[in-house]
Formats: sequence, C-alpha cells, structure tokens
Amino acid sequence: MTRTTPAQRSFTSGEISPALYFRADYQRFQTGLRACRGFLPMVEGGFTRAPGTEFRGYTKNNARPRFIAFQFAANDALVLEFTPWCMRVWRYGALVMKDGAPYELWTPFGADSLQKLSWVQSADVIYLADGERPIQRLARYALDNWTIGDAVFTGPFMAQNLDENLTIVASATTGLVTLTASAALFQAGHVGTTFLLTAQHYTDISLWLGNTEMSIGAHVRYNGNIYRLVRLATGADAEANCYYVGSTKFCFVGGSVETGVNVPIHTEGTMKVNTSPDVYWQFVSDGTGIVRITGVASPTSATAQVLQNLPPNMNKDPTYRWSEGAWSSVRGWPACVEIFEQHLIAASTPSEPRTIWFSVVGDYTDFTPGVEADESFAYAVSGQASLNTIIGMREGRAGLHVFALGQEYSTRSDTSTLVISPTTTVIRMDSSHGSHRVPAVAPDGDPIFITRDQRRVIRMGYSFQDDAQRAVDLTRAASHMGADPFEEIVWQSSPQRIAWVRRAGGDLVAMIYEPDEEVIGWAVLPVAGGAVRAIAVTPAASAGIDSVLIAVERMIDGQTVCMVEELSEVHALLSGAIGPFAANHLFAAVRISSAGGVDWVSLPHLKGKEVYGWTDAGEFGPVTVEASGVVHLPQPATAGFVGLFDDTHYVETLDIQAAAPNGDTSGRPRRLKSGVGVAVLRTAQGYLRAVERDMGAPERLRERRAIIPRQTSSDLRDQFDGVASVDVNSGQCDQVSLRVEPHAGAPLTIVGLVPKVEVA
Repeated sequence: MTRTTPAQRSFTSGEISPALYFRADYQRFQTGLRACRGFLPMVEGGFTRAPGTEFRGYTKNNARPRFIAFQFAANDALVLEFTPWCMRVWRYGALVMKDGAPYELWTPFGADSLQKLSWVQSADVIYLADGERPIQRLARYALDNWTIGDAVFTGPFMAQNLDENLTIVASATTGLVTLTASAALFQAGHVGTTFLLTAQHYTDISLWLGNTEMSIGAHVRYNGNIYRLVRLATGADAEANCYYVGSTKFCFVGGSVETGVNVPIHTEGTMKVNTSPDVYWQFVSDGTGIVRITGVASPTSATAQVLQNLPPNMNKDPTYRWSEGAWSSVRGWPACVEIFEQHLIAASTPSEPRTIWFSVVGDYTDFTPGVEADESFAYAVSGQASLNTIIGMREGRAGLHVFALGQEYSTRSDTSTLVISPTTTVIRMDSSHGSHRVPAVAPDGDPIFITRDQRRVIRMGYSFQDDAQRAVDLTRAASHMGADPFEEIVWQSSPQRIAWVRRAGGDLVAMIYEPDEEVIGWAVLPVAGGAVRAIAVTPAASAGIDSVLIAVERMIDGQTVCMVEELSEVHALLSGAIGPFAANHLFAAVRISSAGGVDWVSLPHLKGKEVYGWTDAGEFGPVTVEASGVVHLPQPATAGFVGLFDDTHYVETLDIQAAAPNGDTSGRPRRLKSGVGVAVLRTAQGYLRAVERDMGAPERLRERRAIIPRQTSSDLRDQFDGVASVDVNSGQCDQVSLRVEPHAGAPLTIVGLVPKVEVA
C-alpha cells in the first residue's frame, strides 16, 4: 500500500465538464471541481458560500418580468420592471411609490415583446426596440414621473427609387402639402413615416450668373444649392411678401438688382454677399426636401407635413428621385439599438435585416443621409445566408460589435484618429458562432455573449498575434453548464467580477472571470426551490459595489408567485468589513436589525414554508412559518436573517489523485484515511464527507462530519481561521472524492483540502 497526501489549494476553475474528469494533465483539472453548487470559486484560490437573497416584494400581478437597469450616476440607479403593458420602478430594493401606491406607467409591450426588447440609455432617456413597433422613447422627469411614446426621427431612408415612370409631385413646397404619385405607391402603413424628395428637373431655375440684372424673388442654383434673391424691406412692403431675420425685415418681391461677382455658398439663412449694390441671397434648398406622411387618401394621394423645404419647382415638376422611409408599418421597425461615438444606431428591420443605420453625430433623432464625417449613413452587412439577420449590437473598445444569428461582426473607423463616418466605416466578420437574442455584456470593453444554441458563452477580444478580433469559448472547460439553455447574462463588477447567467430551468450560473489572472470559474446557484426569471445589476446604494436584483418564481401556499429578491453582500465578510451575522446565505430572507432585540419575525411571503434562522442569538430551524406569517425566535436577536435554506448546495472535489512509485494509479483500489486537513477562513460551520464510487455501482455517501466541532446551535456565534483535522474516511473503492456541505446560514469558506489516501 502506498500512502500520499495530494493537497488541493486552488479551486478557481470551479465546476468542470465530466469530459475532463480523467484529464489530470489539464490545467483546469488541477484547479477544478466535480460540483460547485451554492458556492463560488474565489480568484484567490478557495471557494466560499454564494450569497443568499433578501425579499424585496413581488412583480405586478406576479407576472414574469423583464428587468432593465437604469443608471444616471453613482448614487442614482434604478431597475425598471417591465411586465405585460406596465412598467414599475425599483430604487435600491424598494418600489417607487406615488399617492400611496406603486408608481406605474402603461407601455405598449406585451409578454412576447418583452423577450425581444433591445435598449440603450442616454442620460434620462432610454430608447427601446422590439422590431414590432416604432422605437419607443422612455423619458424620466422624476422618480414617479415617466413618459413613453414613439420616438420621432427624421429618416432614415431606403435606396432611391429607380423607376422613372413612378413619380411624385407636391402641391406646395412648405407646410401641409398633398403628394400625388403617378402610380400606386402609398399605403395606410406609411402614415408617420418620412419621404425624401430630390428635384429631377429645373425647368425655370437657372444657374447663378455674375454681374447680371435679376428680379427680386428669382431663384438660382449654385453648387447643388438653390437660393432666392431678396432685398431689405421698406415700410411700404406688405407683410405677406416679407420675412424677418431677427429684427431685420427682408422682402422677396419688387425691383431688381445686379448679382455682382461673389457667389452664394451658405447652406442656411440669409447672407449679404455683395455691396454697391447690396446683394442678399436666402438659402432655400439643397435640392432635396423631406416630408412626413400624415394621411393616405388613396394609393396615389397622400397628405404630408414638410419637415425640410422642398425645392421650389417641386410643386410643378414631378420627380422619380424619391426615397421611401426605411422604418414604417410597411417596411417594418428596427429590432435593436445602441449608441456608439455619439451616433444612435438602429438595425434589422424585416425588409432590411442586415442593415445598420447611424444617426447624425450628437443628434439621435436625425437620420438624414449625408457624406460628411458627422452626418447620418447606413451600412448593409454582406452575408451568404439568411442566418445573418442582425439581432444585437454592443459598444466595445475595438468598435461597435454586431451580433447576428449566424455570425458576429465588428465595425470601426479605418483611421484611428477619426470617428466612424460614411467614408471611414469598415465592417469585418469576427466569428461564425451565431448569437442568442439577449444583450451582450462588455467588461473591459470586450463583449461576452450567449451563442445561438444557448449552450456556450463567448468572449470577443482583440488578438495582437492575428491583428483581429478573436472569439474565445469561456465554457470550453464547463460545457455541461449549457445543457440547461442559457437565457440571459449580466455583469457584476464589484465586489467580485462575476457574469451571472440565467438558465431556462431557473437556476443561476456564476462565471468568475479575471482574465489577467487567467481565472475562469463556473458554479451553479440554486435558489431554494425557486426559478429565476429575470436579473439586473446596478450600483448599490452604498458606493463601490454592485447590487444584483432577481425575479424568482416560487410556490407559496399552493400559489405560484414571482418575488423580487436581492443578492446579499457576503464577500465583505472575508475581509472583515462586516460581521458574520451581516452575511446572508438564506433565500427570500428577512433581515433582523434591532438594537433592543426582537423575538419574532414577520415572513408572510413564506407562509407555510420551513425556514432557518442565522442570528447573533444562535441559529435555529427548521421552523414552519405560521398562518399569520410570523416566526418566533428561541432567543431575542439584534442581528441576523431568517429565510429558506437550500440543502442541495455542496462542493465536491474531483477524484483524489494518488501518486505511486510504479506509475499511474488509475483503476487501482484506494482508501481515504482519517484526518483530512481542511483550511478554513472566517468559517462558522460546515460539513465534510467522503464519496465512494465503483464501476457499475451507485455512488456511496459516507457519514458527514462537522468541520468545526460544536456542542449546540446557540454556540454558532464565532468564526474561525486555520486548519481543521476532520475525521472523514472511506472504504476501499475505485474512486473517492470529498464533498463539502453547508450548515443552514453559517458562513463557510475553504481555502485548502489535504486528504490522506492509500492505493493498493
């Protein structure tokens, strides 16, 4: 028999895939675990109990919500709860109230639409898109005063019509006009959309000529622009023939003047370009005009409001050079939005699923196309398959990342010193994983997204070696995590860097991610029989850490309810910033905080459930919550928590690898000897047991032993650091591992395990 003590002092990889259980040569095996449920790997090497949750309330009508984080400043963070047709506001764990009731805002989003939402925030405004209606503009004026409605945009526009036989003529060039088409064109769904009209003919507008006598009010063309000759008005001029620039009055009828030698070049307003004689030119049009359809009388007739003056001849010269609005009930609405380099960006309509539209820089409502660096433009992403439909976008340090059903792209300026613009945009394909229709996260500017099959999590980062974006599968060593499909991902930066992933079955999955330390650790967090249906992260009220709010469906007293719960802050316990009774590992818990002490706690939301208590007067449970919603404490307590305990939480090591002088010991009988060394940090209690496995037989759990020897429940008030020798052993078996189990609400952190094993 050979006896060895193979210590494991790092567990940073967390739970790894069963396909790696025999890969003792693999780096992740050295720091991995067979199971990590209800515990979190630590960047420092150990593992600690995951946070519990505190009960905050219910969603409206207990409906499944969609959470949207809203952050204006470090001390101004909200979570917006969207349920079918309604929005409510959570601020630091409490509903915003108005007139004694939760503040509510009607929204146009039903249950199906909520799962398609894409959004982006700009100060006190959020733009929301779902592909089924116009982009919505949600604006905050106060905590209990919000508005939502169709965002009003100028443009964008589709490619210009090329059918020279399909023309449009307007009844006037300003104000409310009637548009007449030469053939069927207009549909009821065009109401609200914009059309861009460009003059085709200039039958009565000549080019500008110098030193030429021209009548006041005459129009000329120069460099594509149209100008009207005007003069300073006199007291005899009728108001109908004049207009004002500030207090200066100009007239566009009566008399004539020589044009002089200086050409008009301005693009707005009225300018004096010559003296002796004085020559004034009013800018009229750049040859194009924009109208918004207000009504459709027939397929060939529509009324419209002029937004940008039409060329002066548009009321008599029909033009085929028109462009239909790209967004309408006819062409469809964008499915996703983002903000990048001061552009509001929208993408993916049913008629143009691979097109991205960029607004004018600094003006999120203007999509009038242009060629200058700060103007609006559109870009169609090329693709070889219908799967390239764009479903999301995310700003990153390498540019704007575009996610499609079949591929991932990034776009940026081709010159590092210039912003993205009509002339500098470059779009490249980065990978072909395909993306799931949920927003990506971007810690450190590198997007992390869920793949289309909902089974993998991918990080997109820049590779200096390849001089390109490179996709890295963060689930490679834990591929089994996606067996229950991933539904949603959010990022918590502090106190630990964690990606929280919601799975379809209702569990939370945590990915501890610290690329500089090469740490990727996976763990599962069941929530005491509940199913997580929504999640959001915002800065907490206490500056410096992030708060995680979740919606959890639970069965209470025979009814399914949807509770809003907040993950507790437990990491501060390890640094000594909080005491053991300020750390919560129970679920849907209620906090005890009373200087004078209390001997009962109200938990009406857990009526009929068995709960546990973790208090400074000792721990207790299980106790059934009375029909009145009350739980009586054995002793008055001033601090602690009472809530649900999840007894499915545990950590299990990989099979203990034993060395032998005559080679690999795989398949050889072995036995775990008593006296396992367990290094703990700020631990109150926990348990250790051996797990035996033999080929063809079910696993066998040995008796569990307390890591910290205790007498009674009331003694559980202290926490300990150091190395405990735990009397855990096994019989002879093919494989043996160690399992760590929690004790009710007691803190438990393991930083090392040193087993003793004999091999035949």
